[in-house]
Amino acid sequence: MPPPQEQQDINALSSLLALKGLDASDFIDVINALSNIKKKEQEKIEKDEKAAVEPEKKIFKDKEFVYETRTDVFIFKDGRTKSGRYYIRIYDEKTKKVFSQSLRTTNRIEALASAEKIYAENKSRMQKGVKLTSLTTKELIDTYLKLRFKERTNVPHAGITIVSYDNLISKLKYWKDYIEESKHKKTKIENLPTELGLGFANWILEKPRDTNRYKNQGKGRSRQAINGIVAAVKKMYKDVAVERKYITQAEVPIFKYLKVQRDASPKRDVLSAEEYSAIRKWMQYKWVNEKGITEEEKIKRRLYGLFFTIHHQTGQRSKEILGLKWRDINLIPTDKPEDKRFRRSINIDKENSKTGVGRKIVAPVAEQFDRVKKIYKSIGEECNKDDYIFTHTFKTRLGKNMQWGQPLIENRLKAVCKGSADAGVWEPDGRTITNYQARHFYATQAIMRGVDMYDLALNMGTSLVYLQSTYLHITTLMKADGMTKDQGIYKVMAERETKKAAAEKAIREALPQEPKEKSNK
Repeated sequence: MPPPQEQQDINALSSLLALKGLDASDFIDVINALSNIKKKEQEKIEKDEKAAVEPEKKIFKDKEFVYETRTDVFIFKDGRTKSGRYYIRIYDEKTKKVFSQSLRTTNRIEALASAEKIYAENKSRMQKGVKLTSLTTKELIDTYLKLRFKERTNVPHAGITIVSYDNLISKLKYWKDYIEESKHKKTKIENLPTELGLGFANWILEKPRDTNRYKNQGKGRSRQAINGIVAAVKKMYKDVAVERKYITQAEVPIFKYLKVQRDASPKRDVLSAEEYSAIRKWMQYKWVNEKGITEEEKIKRRLYGLFFTIHHQTGQRSKEILGLKWRDINLIPTDKPEDKRFRRSINIDKENSKTGVGRKIVAPVAEQFDRVKKIYKSIGEECNKDDYIFTHTFKTRLGKNMQWGQPLIENRLKAVCKGSADAGVWEPDGRTITNYQARHFYATQAIMRGVDMYDLALNMGTSLVYLQSTYLHITTLMKADGMTKDQGIYKVMAERETKKAAAEKAIREALPQEPKEKSNK
């Protein structure tokens, strides 16, 4: 007889089976199933433990240490494959990283020789934490561009602007072409000869321009532009190749910049004040009223004439003036009533500024902006605060707030320069006038008027150092009379003029004087 407690458990189990509609045979089946599951789990645990303890029997076939005194590197044949090729396996205790790759040979002696070479190349790299997955130059460029693509923004210096990103693609293409021309298209970046970069800048310098984009085809790039390309490539290696540990600093190509003169004077030709005034008047009275042009063309010319004036009077960058909206033009709170007729405050948003820093410009252009607004209203175009100031006047584009682009103002200026020169208004003398020269014109004229350099730097959105190094010496030519006063031949001429004036005064005093009329008082 079973004990009372055991008998109670049996009776309770029988009642539970009966309640669920089961009998003793069903209970036995469940017990057997649970037993089988537990047995299989135990077998799996034992199997995994055995595989962890003795992996050589499954994977590392014909295992052999490369060095008798080291256990961190050995060669083996993969027992899971039938090729019979040898592999190398390196383990670094410090970083807990494993490196393994095929040796592409079934010969033991060749495998050991290759393993020694690979171990010497990769062991130090593993200890430094360098990735053992490698990149070609093209893969490096693609990786870098993907990273910079995520940083695109409309705010300068807050990431990379859309235009700058497009320029970056063009710059890096030079390095890609250079690598391919040097027969290193498939070479991994850690295996590139570091001295390869030394000839990169000169390679670009000697490479002729062969695109229709440039006026003087066959003429090389400026040294400053080439150095900018080199700097972009160096930054790519720093930001991706080194910082992401694809290579060490010692494996980065060595680059050499081209020598550039320290003269920071503008490389563009600039109009004089007299030439600017003459061209502006020609545009206002002749060009706009040229016979044979349509009324639509006349409106376009009037608008560009006002753009030309505002550009030269404010010194904005071309991108900044094209990006102006009507909400950016405001009265100056401290102005007197008579000043409000002429002056305006122009706000340059940080998104529209090259430096990413907003600023305000003060200029006597109130009349010009009013005239622009009247022209647009005359053709049914509203000038709302969020509308661009200079928008297209094509019938298909009216009301769509589509701002002017660089090609439009470039083509207009070319037409103005050629037309005014043909009319004898000014003599180009081989100069090429661009829209950007309006900024240089503004700076030189302000300095000539004696505007404080600090105030001028704030107005133009540039540094005081750059302003001084770039523009100060330009005014020397404009102040030729003052610079040569009482010097050399001019001193002799001045003395002659003084003596002549004294003689004329003496003659006048020697002549009989007419009697003065008496006052009625």
